[in-house]
Amino acid sequence: MGAAVIRSRVTEEWSFLILRALAMIGGVIALFLVPHPPEHAAQLRALAWAFILYKAGLFAVIWGWPRGVRLTLQVSIGLDLVFVACFVWLSGGIQSHFYLLFYLLIALAAAHGGPGPGILSAAGGGLLYVLASLPGMPEHAGQHALVRIATFFLLGGSLGYLSRRERSARDEGERLNAELQENQGRLEAAYQALQMAQHRLVQAERLATIGQMSAKVSHEVRNPLSAISLNVELLEDELAGLPPERRAEAAGLLKAMRSQIDVLSAVTEEYLRFARLPKPKLEIVALGALIEDLIAFIRPELEGRGVYITTSLPPDLPSLRLDPGQIRQLLLNLFRNGADAMPDGGSLTIAVGVVTGAMGQPVQTPDAPHRSAPSIEVVVTDSGPGVPAEERERIFEPFFSTKDKGTGLGLAIARQMAEDHGGTLTCERAPAGGSLFRLHLPVAEPGAAR
Repeated sequence: MGAAVIRSRVTEEWSFLILRALAMIGGVIALFLVPHPPEHAAQLRALAWAFILYKAGLFAVIWGWPRGVRLTLQVSIGLDLVFVACFVWLSGGIQSHFYLLFYLLIALAAAHGGPGPGILSAAGGGLLYVLASLPGMPEHAGQHALVRIATFFLLGGSLGYLSRRERSARDEGERLNAELQENQGRLEAAYQALQMAQHRLVQAERLATIGQMSAKVSHEVRNPLSAISLNVELLEDELAGLPPERRAEAAGLLKAMRSQIDVLSAVTEEYLRFARLPKPKLEIVALGALIEDLIAFIRPELEGRGVYITTSLPPDLPSLRLDPGQIRQLLLNLFRNGADAMPDGGSLTIAVGVVTGAMGQPVQTPDAPHRSAPSIEVVVTDSGPGVPAEERERIFEPFFSTKDKGTGLGLAIARQMAEDHGGTLTCERAPAGGSLFRLHLPVAEPGAAR
C-alpha cells in the first residue's frame, strides 16, 4: 500500500509540473502578442528561450532524480517567480502585462500545496513584483501594485484552503474505502466460517443419526453372529466323528463360514466404535516417541507388502496433551491407508515438525492477541495414484470408501479423533503425485496438568 501511495504522489507531482510548464509557456506566448518596448525585445526573446531551456532542464533533473521531485518543484516555484519578475522588469515594470503570470503561478502553487505554499508564493511574488516595478514607477501607480499584491494573497489563501479541503476529503474517502475493503474481507471470512460451521453442524447431525442407526443395527447383528460362531465351534467338534473323506470337505466349509463371520464381526465392531467413540483421556505425551514405537511396530508388516517407510522426526519436539491410544489408532489408520493405496509397493514418507498456529496460521489468544500458538504437524505421504480432487473431502465422510471391501469409517473416525484433540486432518495431492495427509495437533501449554 505504501508503494501505491508513493506512485500516486509521484504521478501527482509530475502532473503538476507538466500543467505548470504548459500554463507558463502558454502564458508567455500569449503575452508576447501584446506590444512591448522595442528596446527590450532582444532581452525578452533571450529570456523566453532561457525559460524554455530551464523548463527542459527541470524535466531532465526530475527524470533522473525521481525521489527528489517534491524538493525540485518547491525550488522551481521560486525560480518561476524570478523569471516572471524578469519578464515584468524588461517589459515595462508596472505597465507590463506579464504580472498576470504571477496569478497563474500562485494559483497553481496553492492548488497543489495548500494554504502554506499559496501564501508563501504570494509573498514571494509580491516582493519580486515590487522590485521589478520600482524602476520608473509613477507615483499614482503604487495603489495599483498594492491592489494586485493583495489579490496575490487572496488568491493564494482561498485556493490553498479549498485545495486542503479537497485533499482532506479525498484522503478521508480513501481511508473509508480502505476500511470498507477491510470490512468486506472480514465479512467474506465470517461468511465462509459460517458456511463451514453450518456444513459441520449438518454433518454432525447426520453422523449422530448414522451413529445411532449403526449402533442399533450392529447390536442386533452382534448377538446372532455370536450364536452362529458358537454353533460353528460345536460343528468343528462334531467333525471328529465323520469319515476322513467327508471330514476335509466339511472342514473347508466351516473354515469359509468362520472367515465370513470374522469379517462381519470386524465390521460390526468398527460400526460400534464409530457410534460410541469415547472422549479422549488427555495426558502429556511425547509424540515423537509414540510415532517411533508405532513405526517399529508396523514396519515389518508394510515391508512385507513392498512398502518402505522414510521418516523425518526432529529430536526436540514439544509435548502434547493427547490420548495416546486414540492418536496411535489415528496414525495407524493413516499408515495402513497409505499402504493400501500402493498394492504393488512403494514408499511411505512420515515427516513431523512444529508449525505456527492451527493449520500453520497465527492465532489470537485472550492474554496475547497477536501471539502465535504452535502446533505439531504430521505429514504422511504415499507414492500411490492419489485421490481425485472431487473425492478428497468426501473420503472423510462416513461410509464413503474408494476400496472394494472398505467400510468407509476409518478416515471418518481419524478426523473425529483429530478434532476431539483440537486439531485438524486434511488430504492434499502430494507434489510428486500420490496422497498427502496433514495432521495438526496443538502443543501443550507449559505447566499443563495431566
